[in-house]
Parts: sequence; C-alpha cells; structure tokens
Amino acid sequence: MGAFSGDMISVEIHPAPVDSGLSFVLMLDGSEYVIPVKVKNIIEAENMTALGFPGDPSKQIKIVEHVLGALHGLRVDNAVIRVDSTEMPLMDGSALPYISAMDNVGFVEQDIPRRELEVMEPVFIDDGPVLIAVPYHGTRITYYLDHPDDVVGKRVADIDVSPNTFRRRIGPARTFIKEEKAQGLLNDDSVKNKDISQVLIVGADHLSQPLRFANEYCYHKMLDIMGDLYLAGWHLRGHIIGIRSGHFQNRKMIRKLVKLFG
Repeated sequence: MGAFSGDMISVEIHPAPVDSGLSFVLMLDGSEYVIPVKVKNIIEAENMTALGFPGDPSKQIKIVEHVLGALHGLRVDNAVIRVDSTEMPLMDGSALPYISAMDNVGFVEQDIPRRELEVMEPVFIDDGPVLIAVPYHGTRITYYLDHPDDVVGKRVADIDVSPNTFRRRIGPARTFIKEEKAQGLLNDDSVKNKDISQVLIVGADHLSQPLRFANEYCYHKMLDIMGDLYLAGWHLRGHIIGIRSGHFQNRKMIRKLVKLFG
C-alpha cells in the first residue's frame, strides 16, 4: 500500500540482460515510462529518495531507496523494476520484503564483471551532518547517530557489507520517525494512508513496538546509504562514514563520487 496515496501497489522485479543496468518502468493509465537508475534522474525530495523525469512531477517514483538498497546489498547488477504507482510501497519500512521475494526466486550469474564505483581518495560532505567516503577493498559503512531528545540517544554501528550481513542486519532494519512527525503525517490531508502501525515510532522514552535489533536505528540509516549510493547503478567499493547524515547528504555524495570516479 502506498504511504501517501493509500492505494494498493503492484511491484515486479524482472531480470535484465547483461550490462543493461537498473531501470524502473512506471505504468500509468495504460502507458509505460522507462526511468533508468542514473544520477541525472534523481528528483530532490524531503526524507526520501525519488527518481523520474526532472520537470515532470507526474512521472516520478518516490521511496525507491529500499528496493535499490536490496538490489545493492544482494549484488544484483541488472534488473527492471515495474511499478503501477508514483511511489514504491513502504510495507514494513525495511527492505526485507524485497529480499525475501528475490531469495524465493533466486539469482542468475552473468558472464561480465560487475561495474563498480571505486572510491580512490577521501571525499567529504559537511553541511552540519557529515558523510565521508574513503578507499576500501570492499563495501563498509560506519554510522554515528545522535538523538539527544528521545529514546534513540547516541548510537554507532560498523558493518563490512556482504550479501550475508545485508540480509541479517541492514536489510531488515525499519524506518523510524519521531512521534511528533508521525502525528503530523496523520493530520496531513495529503497523506491518504493513515496506517503507520508497522513503522517504528520513537518517543522521548518509549517505542511504538520492539526493536528487531538493538542497533536497528543505525542499520536503517545504512540501508538508506546503500540505496542512495546505488543511484548511479554501480556497486560501491569504499568505506562510507556517516555522522547524523541522511538522504540529502547521500545524494550529494553519489553525485560527487560519479563526477570524481565514474
């Protein structure tokens, strides 16, 4: 179901030919619009990631970060994501439904080496929150979180990302939002889906439901990084260090990495 529209949404992930990369197919009113996963197709959006045709809000897809995170984490290079809505379903706020669906049907190895975006020298984004990329032999994420006014508090996590660690830790970590923001969404007439029971809501001294992991907050931030840094369609080789960073810094980083090393 759509987080904004409240509509039921159909999503299909299809295999794609060797070296064709990733693309979304937006199916609307009997027409299909192909949106390649490229930095040039990023649409600026608050608290989420969107792709589409710049200048045409009717042909954009919101909340693409979780499915892209799943594809990145499971090392899927070539795929077509077909969706009949301008938003991806939020589901439980994690990438777990996508992981389970792909694991159920399996994967096919293709005979061309994957394209990688390799960090060759340190890159910094610092506009309050900080995001840093440094060279590394694989994919590693370190994340520092600081919420002094609620139950989250100070957290840190460090993961060497592989399909195994992604499946066990990063992928199942859910979106979390502050209680006052959740209430604001419920009061917003433009948000049609008022069921936020599966989203992790954070209060000053309580949670709406139990955590899946003690460090679920940081793991979800890592999921967002994996999704946003796949907006070039190339697997990341490097160590990403986030300090209170979010989608805005992630988008600035992927643009900078492509410009420098793409």
